[in-house]
Amino acid sequence: MLLRNLNNTDASAASWEDLAYGAPTIIGFAELCRQRISSPLSHIAAEFDLNHELSMEAKTILAAAADRGTIDIRANRDSFNSAERFLAVCVEYELEKRLLFLQKENPEQTVKFLEGFRQLCLHGLVLHHLQRDFSLSASGFVFAGSLNKDDFAASLSFASEIDH
Repeated sequence: MLLRNLNNTDASAASWEDLAYGAPTIIGFAELCRQRISSPLSHIAAEFDLNHELSMEAKTILAAAADRGTIDIRANRDSFNSAERFLAVCVEYELEKRLLFLQKENPEQTVKFLEGFRQLCLHGLVLHHLQRDFSLSASGFVFAGSLNKDDFAASLSFASEIDH
């Protein structure tokens, strides 16, 4: 359950229940998205080259989301393995077909994909909707559409297809 007041700056405001669902991190992503909506990048700042600014992981998320634009942040609270309980990026790449960017054998790469998602939020390529639900922004769809998915086949293979 996410906190109702996203503007609360009291660091101790998160309860154990909120922590159990990754609320502080998800709220951080949502706040980055909010900042881009309320204070878009200046013309000069918007001219940077996203191909150089974004990591391979960020561009891989964009390539995966190019058709549907639906992204959420997930965690499996019930797993025994701590790396399987990490927050992870999940992309609906086709209707009812999802890719989860998480491998318990490679927690570092799982975190790199989460960092890539943060980059997308920071650059205004993602919008926050409700709780853990995000989507590509209009500019995110444009940039994602300019990418060649074949260029990201190796990094897309990190993700596993999930049913739900």
